[in-house]
Amino acid sequence: MTKLFSSALLKKPSERNSTKKNASKKLEMRKLLRLVPYFAPYKREVFFALLALMITALMVLFFGKAIKYLIDFGFAKNSQFSLNLALLIFVVAVGIMAVAGYYRSFLINTASEKVIADLRKRVYDHVIRVSAEFFEITKAGDVVSRLTLDTNILYLALSNTISFLLRNLILFFGGLCFLFFTSPKLSLISLLLIIIAIMPIFILGRLVKNLTHQSQNSLSLVSSHIEESINGIKTIQSYLCEDKEVKNFNNFVDGSLKFVIEKTRIKSLMVAMVISLAFGSIAIIILIGGHDVLSRKMTSGELSSFLFYSIISATSLVALSQIAGQLQSASASVERIFELLEISSPVKQSLNCQQFIESKNITINFNNVSFAYPSRKDLKILHNFNLSIKNGQRIAIVGSSGSGKSTILQLLLRFYDVDDGSITLNSQDIRSLSFDDLRKNFAYISQDCFIFSGSVLENIAYANKSITNQQIEKIIEQNSALHFIKNLPDGLNSFVGEKGIKLSGGERQRIAIARAIIKDSPILLLDEATSALDNQNEKYINQAIVEFGKDKTVIIIAHKLSSIINADTIIFLKDGEIAESGSHHDLIGLKGLYQKMYEAEIREEQQILSAENL
Repeated sequence: MTKLFSSALLKKPSERNSTKKNASKKLEMRKLLRLVPYFAPYKREVFFALLALMITALMVLFFGKAIKYLIDFGFAKNSQFSLNLALLIFVVAVGIMAVAGYYRSFLINTASEKVIADLRKRVYDHVIRVSAEFFEITKAGDVVSRLTLDTNILYLALSNTISFLLRNLILFFGGLCFLFFTSPKLSLISLLLIIIAIMPIFILGRLVKNLTHQSQNSLSLVSSHIEESINGIKTIQSYLCEDKEVKNFNNFVDGSLKFVIEKTRIKSLMVAMVISLAFGSIAIIILIGGHDVLSRKMTSGELSSFLFYSIISATSLVALSQIAGQLQSASASVERIFELLEISSPVKQSLNCQQFIESKNITINFNNVSFAYPSRKDLKILHNFNLSIKNGQRIAIVGSSGSGKSTILQLLLRFYDVDDGSITLNSQDIRSLSFDDLRKNFAYISQDCFIFSGSVLENIAYANKSITNQQIEKIIEQNSALHFIKNLPDGLNSFVGEKGIKLSGGERQRIAIARAIIKDSPILLLDEATSALDNQNEKYINQAIVEFGKDKTVIIIAHKLSSIINADTIIFLKDGEIAESGSHHDLIGLKGLYQKMYEAEIREEQQILSAENL
């Protein structure tokens, strides 16, 4: 099988470091340019935002000339008319700049919000379709971090950093132009000093970028640990491991803090160096310019205007040095987000899917199937596995843990693809079918029976939004095991909490079974679906499954052998191969592996009953 991921997300640390070194040679803006296509639907907002940004920057530059005329014509010539005119023009310019500033802020923030929303949707849409192999080797918290933390950093870059970058670039280069127009000699001196001031940005910028990447990766570990701790809170508390988890969390936070503090130190050093050099150059300009005014080589207004543009250029340079650090963070976020989009799943739909004709009569065949999980390629779960399941059969698969029972169902649903051999539905290889055509034939109930945060109704109707409350209530009425729903505080509308935490394990399993009943697929897959039920509710559920599965093919992965004695065929797996096969009566008669397991279960139940009677 080809590798699942070509992206840097799954590379070894040494490979990641190599990738970082190569990537650092490229301009960070190139990475941000990957976002340009996402702005295409909002080009109108972007155009007018840039126009407003240009106007605000030009108004600022205009103030330099206004200062010159205010001093040379208003003050120096003692002209009240010129003074009033200059002040009036100044007020009008302020008004124009305020209006343009409003539209710049509103339009660019609106466009940025929409772009980030579109990006999140696309990444989520991509990740949720990636096969199970990805989630086998990737922490969910890392994905969550990229969809939240990194997209937030990116939003700040799009809404503030990039617009400030453009505005300060206009002010910087516009200020330089006006400087040359006012005094070429002083401008050349200023330019030389500015070039010296820019150097720290490039020298320290790469350090900031590397530390940003490390900081964001360490924050992903923090997110992952939080999610894992919350999900396992009962285990943590029952084993009195709160202090251990707090210590682990503190280590993750301290590790993240170390990178953040170092990054902040370098960014602050960069800003301090630029401020010193930029405003030190202004002091030199004042010294040289002051002598030119005294020798009447330039007017006081021209020197004031020149100083204004010098300050504009210097402050813009300082802002650019800060923006450079923010762009490093944004660039690292772009890398992390697009790594998710570049994930390639080995379980893919064929480009030319065959059409599967819907049928209630489906025959399933496993033909010489061999399989090992991607994270454990050296351990074969199934070896040349062959099994034929005819329509309407009730098949039970049993065996010790790790024998490959649940794997059979996961391969049927194409959560993974077989390494060798094939699986067919009505003689069609399932790899030739679309996911829709394949999976609509199965109603799957997993052992952990995941429950979504929401109401009971939302969980039961998850696969069929068109079903009515009356239809669901009828199903509940017909199945005794679901009567507990009537006793919940708000019935069908009762909130179940995150992952169904407000329900017992048995209640969660019963809701999952109701969800499968609603889907009404021709094949029912049960992966130890009654493992969390007591004997009475297990009896109710088994009766419901028998009733529901009358005209269906039922494949049951069972731990309790007593629950599958009425199956048409019982398959006993050992080391990925069929060791025994037949009805319950046949297998007991063989006096082999199945009989030993069945008798051991009977003895265990008798011991439990004896203990209860005592």
